[in-house]
Formats: sequence, structure tokens, C-alpha cells
Amino acid sequence: MPRDAISSNGHQFAHAFRRDALVTRVTFDRNLSIETLESDRWPDPPGESTAMVRNVYELRRQPIGALSPWDLARLIGQGVGLPWALPLALEILEETAPRLAEGGFYDDDLLSAVVRRDPATWSDFPGIARQVEELLPELTGLSPDLQRAAERFLSSRGRP
Repeated sequence: MPRDAISSNGHQFAHAFRRDALVTRVTFDRNLSIETLESDRWPDPPGESTAMVRNVYELRRQPIGALSPWDLARLIGQGVGLPWALPLALEILEETAPRLAEGGFYDDDLLSAVVRRDPATWSDFPGIARQVEELLPELTGLSPDLQRAAERFLSSRGRP
């Protein structure tokens, strides 16, 4: 099983990938905030900041394991905390993909945030990119816009 292991400020985590099954193993303390994991405390946002900026600052201070799919989508969309947010997002996407195929609830915002990341992002996270590549064909019934974003993601990875 190929593995990608990344160390950031002494915090270890690994992504396991198997062609026959999507598996994500994240081995960092989910009770820690991105702020703690990055060892980088941001000051309070400037008073004139937008609601989005204030929200991102707040989300960085919350335990990452307590973040909702929407929270993770917001962080990923803003490129914040990617070494921790992307593996957790992929876990959620892997868990919800079978339900989507059965006609259950699916959170398009999270998938959208992941597949719309700049292609350069994936050179830092090749294991996650491979897992997303394997996951996308399982997802049916995507909105036309999200389907195009997924196709662009696959195309940028050299996949049809």
C-alpha cells in the first residue's frame, strides 16, 4: 500500500491509499486547532474584515475534529490549514459517497472546495489527490457545475 507521510512542525500524519478501497488514516490530534497544529497564532482579524475573514480566523482556533463539512469547505476554499483539513474532508467524502450512490444526502460544498483547489495544491498532497481521483467516478448525480469542476480536476491530473 503506497503511503504519503508528511511532518509539519513535529505533527505526523499519514494517508494510506489502496486501489481496491479508499482508506484515509489521519494520525494527528483532532482535539487541536489548526492554530496549534501550525504553531502559528494569528492576531484577531482587523475590525473592517469581512464575515468570511472573521469566520476563517475563528475556525483556525477550534479543534479541527469538531469542524463541520461546511467549516472544512470554507477553510479549504480559502487555502487555510490544508495539511489537516484536506485529509478530514476526504474522510467525510469517502463516508458519504456510498450514501450518494443510494440517493442519500451529499454535501456538494465540501467536494466542490476540494476539486476546485488550484492544481498546484496537489503536488503537496499527492496521496489525497489519488484518493479523490478514485472517489470521483463513484459519485453520480452531481450538479452540472460540480461535474465540470470534477472533470477539470481529473483533467489537471492527466486523467480522462
